[in-house]
Amino acid sequence: MKKLLLSLVVIAVACTLFSFTVLQKKPATPTVTEIGYQKDGSYLYTFYADLSKASPNPITYMQVQKVTNGKVLTLDDFSGTVLFQKSQKFTINNKVTVSFYDGDKLVSKDLKGLIEGGILP
Repeated sequence: MKKLLLSLVVIAVACTLFSFTVLQKKPATPTVTEIGYQKDGSYLYTFYADLSKASPNPITYMQVQKVTNGKVLTLDDFSGTVLFQKSQKFTINNKVTVSFYDGDKLVSKDLKGLIEGGILP
């Protein structure tokens, strides 16, 4: 009886220990690519898009920097899509709306046109 009880305890402990093993996850393949930038007098806008989707490609991330000091500003919201042109550059499809904080002030901009410094997909 003691041998049976000891065997059951060993099996229970082994099952408990194996239930906590961490499976190795495959690293996610990034689908976001930096595709270029636009610059106005005060700000530099860097665009990132998901090129795995069909055109027009959705903008998945934007970074806004102040031109004078290079400080990265906090984003509030952005929306828009981009198109890949035959000229090997991206262009904004209609417009991109981005809002961000410059200090305490909420700034909203509508961007249009060609994206400079395009990266080939």
